[in-house]
Order: sequence, then C-alpha cells, then structure tokens
Amino acid sequence: MDKPEEPPPADPGEPKASRLTTIVLIVSLVLVVLVAGVLGTVAVLMTRSPDTPLLGATPPRYLDVPIHFAPVRDTKTAPCPGDPAVLDAEQKTCYLLEDGVTVPAVQQIEPLRERDGQYSVRIAIAPKFKDRLVELVDEMVADQRQIAVVLAPVQPDQPKTVVAAPIVTQHMDGDSMSIAGFTKEEADALVARLLGSSASGAPTGPATTVPTTTGAATPPAGQPTPPVTDQQTGTTGTTGGTSPTAGAGGRPLDKRYASCKEAVAAGDGPYSKGTHEEYNWYTDVDGNGVACNSGDIR
Repeated sequence: MDKPEEPPPADPGEPKASRLTTIVLIVSLVLVVLVAGVLGTVAVLMTRSPDTPLLGATPPRYLDVPIHFAPVRDTKTAPCPGDPAVLDAEQKTCYLLEDGVTVPAVQQIEPLRERDGQYSVRIAIAPKFKDRLVELVDEMVADQRQIAVVLAPVQPDQPKTVVAAPIVTQHMDGDSMSIAGFTKEEADALVARLLGSSASGAPTGPATTVPTTTGAATPPAGQPTPPVTDQQTGTTGTTGGTSPTAGAGGRPLDKRYASCKEAVAAGDGPYSKGTHEEYNWYTDVDGNGVACNSGDIR
C-alpha cells in the first residue's frame, strides 16, 4: 500500500530581525550621527581665526594705538639727548625702557571705583596677547619694579608716549591688570586715551570686580610732583608718625617712618622715583629707582 504523499515544507520566507537587534541598530545609527556632528563642530572651531570668540563671547577690541608694556630701567628729567627714551605726555620725564610686550587688542578698558573713593583703570587683555604680558608681570613682581604703559603707534614717524608708570606689586592670575590712584576725572581721561576714537562711556563698579592688580596708587605719568625731601637736605619734610596733607594730584601722602621696614610692615610703599614724593624719605638701597621694595629691606 502506497504511503500518503507528505506536503512540501513551508517556505521560511525573509528572516525577521528580533526587536533587540532593531533597537541596537537604531541606537548605533543615532550615535554615528551625533559623533559626526561633534567632530564637524570641532573641525570648524579649530579652523576659525584665533581672534574669533567662542560660543558667543565678546570679540576683542583692536585699539587705534597699541599699548606697550615695558619695565622701566631709569627715569630722567627731559630733555634727554642721545638716550633712547620715551617721554611722558607733558614731555617732562624721559623713561628708559627695557624690552616689553605690545598689546594691540583688549577685551575691555574701564574705570572702577575703589573702596577708599579713589579710582583705578582696569585693562582686560585679549586672550591672544595675555600670556606674554602675564610672563612679563610675573618676572617684575619679586623686585616690585615700575612698568611703563606706553601708547605705541605703529607708524615709525609717530612718537611713543608714556601715559602711566605704576609699580608692579601683584601677579596677574586673570586676564586683567589695574592701575590705581586716580580721581574719577583722571581715570576717565586715561580710559579715553587708551581706547582712542573707539572710546565710549564705561561703567564703574566696586573694586572687588577687578581680578588682579599690578600697581599701587600711582598718579599718571607726567603729572607735576612738588619736591619733598628729608631733613638732611634742609628742605621741608615730616617726621615719623605724621602724615602730610596731600601729594601730587591731591593724593594723600603716606606716613613717614624711620625705615622702609617699618613702612612696609604698616602696609605702605613701595615708592617710585619721580612718581611718589615718599621716595625721597628713604634710601634706595638697590638703586633701582624704587624705594622700600624687597631689595631695600635689610
């Protein structure tokens, strides 16, 4: 007896992917798309100009006249024939300068009101030029040297001008430096001069908004300074523990102490030759033009 004919096996058809496999494929595709987008963004950022701010930051402001920062080697009363010196705004003082750093762009220059009622001028350096200035300032802190702030036109026939010469007393741990010891009018005038024709009204605020400072209270370069010397010269002076009424530009003079050691211990000094009247009260031991700095304390 013949066996019944068996039906042919059913066609398995197209293989069906499991739900887990489908999810894995979709997630993998999404990751590939995301990674490609990130790499593309990084590539765009890496090829942008170094002056272009990232993520919508404020772009740097290029100055009409670059600012040159340089250590002061010596100062002399003008004229100074034969010396490669830079004059102050009133052409009364010659500054002999060492190699420095030129900054053509800044983030901001603004006046700030200090707690004692005086004003400082904050200069926030553009990131592209910050590192070189930080290195220069760091080298000057130990000796508390004087740094010249110079308007340095790029045209060779245009003279350079020292507009301020503060004493470096602190490191730059941010992007900015401050020059202290101005009245509001003096601070506004210095800001306008540094910014040039691009100057505009700048807000003022408490001194706590200043990240770093580089100078003690210092009048603008070229401001007339009445002679005040000690009693050894026979001219007028003061004795330890007393305080003169005011110095150049109305800046109150510090108390006069028996030595630089006592002055520094009280939080006063250092004093720069040609800038601070108190310089004449003390002995500039290291002869660097700054009295009561670390080199003068024995």
